[in-house]
Amino acid sequence: MRKLALSVMLFFAFVFSKAQDTTLNEYVGTYTFPEGGPVTTVDIKIENGSLTASSSAGSSILERVSNDTFNLVAYSGMVYFTRDSLKKVNGIKIEVQDTILEGKKESLDLAVLNDPKYAAWKRKHRITI
Repeated sequence: MRKLALSVMLFFAFVFSKAQDTTLNEYVGTYTFPEGGPVTTVDIKIENGSLTASSSAGSSILERVSNDTFNLVAYSGMVYFTRDSLKKVNGIKIEVQDTILEGKKESLDLAVLNDPKYAAWKRKHRITI
């Protein structure tokens, strides 16, 4: 009976961890900001099961506060993701001290084509960006 209970608990833990990873995936991407700000792009990735934000200014883990709202741990700031009418993540707002940055998520096609792992595909099909 203990083995059955342990198996059920492990199953639900596995399912929950995969569900959380799926919800984090919707934030992953490159976000661009208008020229003249402290950074022009921020890359959001999943590393070791957590979201991380990386830019030319540095990187930080993002801790979820609520749906679409995260703490920017290393900079004591906040990150807010925005959604379009189809409920897809399409933008980001970063607040650190008195600085507020608002950016747009690059389209999936552009983000994939700029990914180095697809470089061979671009050469084969002669796509220029």
